[in-house]
Parts: sequence; structure tokens; C-alpha cells
Amino acid sequence: MRNKPAALLLALCALAAPAAANVDLVPRAGEIFPVLIADPRHVQLSASYYRLDGRDTSDVALGHALGLTRWRTGSAQDWLWESDLEGMAYARFHLGGGVNEFETADFFAGLPVTVRRGDVSFKGALFHRSSHLGDDYIRRTGDTGFRSSMEGLDVQAALEPCPFARAYAGAEYLLHVVPSPARWSLQSGLEASTDDLRWSKRVPTSLFLAEDVQWRERVRWNPDSHTVAGVKIGFAASPARAVRVGVGYFDGHSPFGEFFARRTHYADLSISFEL
Repeated sequence: MRNKPAALLLALCALAAPAAANVDLVPRAGEIFPVLIADPRHVQLSASYYRLDGRDTSDVALGHALGLTRWRTGSAQDWLWESDLEGMAYARFHLGGGVNEFETADFFAGLPVTVRRGDVSFKGALFHRSSHLGDDYIRRTGDTGFRSSMEGLDVQAALEPCPFARAYAGAEYLLHVVPSPARWSLQSGLEASTDDLRWSKRVPTSLFLAEDVQWRERVRWNPDSHTVAGVKIGFAASPARAVRVGVGYFDGHSPFGEFFARRTHYADLSISFEL
């Protein structure tokens, strides 16, 4: 019964695929269900800076999603589906001195399926996630950490009542996890943005505000909150590409697996790329 959520996701894809028409190969990923701006662990390409425990700290996310197939179903061809392959390395460094200290890194791999109909979109993904301590951290502290590895199913739904707002909610269930037996997580969030401020015809610019909240069974459902606000800079010659620069505040348990039990808070400055 543990594999029932995964079986349901695979069955859903199998039912949709035979009715597909005009299948596109290698579409641009992230259009049906865009990245969750305030979720630090959503697959993306980004970097952030903040002060943590009196030290200059940087988180770097090297992630990318590759679109595999896209197709439409329904009598009006109004259901848009996509299957992707995504992966990310998410690492923390302490800055300063001659060498920046590599503290920890989490690795993500996923097989998501996204679907959209009008203002509503969904994402379901089978994923693997593991966490590892950096050699620099181990040498400094003597802490060798523990084995942190998990596979599970993540399901999210989003509603966009207008072009400048999105609300979303989701749940995660771990099919296999080491070492904690706790398996459930919940998530919700809000995003809002402005229309193009029209500062430049060549560089469309808008403002955004996003809030992400997550509750995890393994930390007794205490909330982890990340708020970020900033500016999104696009390119008229390439509308799909953009850069987001923001300031944010995180309060909760560490998003890194090796430190999941540590409560932390910090204000950060971040830059993210939509490629």
C-alpha cells in the first residue's frame, strides 16, 4: 500500500496519454506550472546571501527542468499536459577568508507531470532527495552527520484568478525515508505581481511579492515560512527569459536535510534566473 500514491500518478498519466493528439517533444519546461517563487527548494537556478550565526552565508541552487513531452486532451482540447525531467543541487557555503567553507548540499531528482485547464494548474512528481555534509564542515566540526535519503510523491495545485496573482497548496508523502519515519508534509503560498511598469520598451519590469509556508510532520508540524519581494526584469527580445532580484525573510527549520531539526531565521538577498 505504500506505493499507492505513486501508482495513482502513473495511472493518471497512462489514462491521459492514449487520448493525446499533436504531441510536442522537448517543450520549454516551467510554463504550465511555473516555479514557486518563495519555495527555496523548488527546482531553479538561483543564489542568495544572508548572515547566519554571525557569518556571511550563501545558498546556491543549480537546478533545471527539461521538458519531455506536451499534449492536449479533452473534447475541446482544453487540458494541457506535460511530462518533465528535473534535477537540482542545492548547497550552502560560508563566505570569507581565503577559502569559502562548503557546509552542506542537497540533491534533487524528479519526474513531474503538470497539467493546466484555464486558471487552474496541477503538478505531481515522483522524486528523490538526499542530503550530505561538506568536507569543510566535517573538518571544522568533526560532525559526520547522518544518512539522509528519501523518495516520495509531491502533489500541488494552483489557482490564478487573474494574470497577477496565484494561490497554491500541496502535500508531500514519502514512500521511503532514512532516518526519520515521519512521511507527510503540507505546503501553501500566495504570489502577487504588477503589470509591466513600462520603464523601458526593451526591458519589461514588474514588482512581485510571494509567501511560502510549509509544515512537516518530522518537526511536529511547526511552520517554515519564507517571504520574498523584489523586481522581475525581462527581455523584450526573449519574453520567456527573466531575472528576479529580491529581498526575503526565512523563519523556520533549515531547508537542508542534514540540519532539518535546527530552527533558524535570517533576512536574505537573492537573484534567480528564468531561462
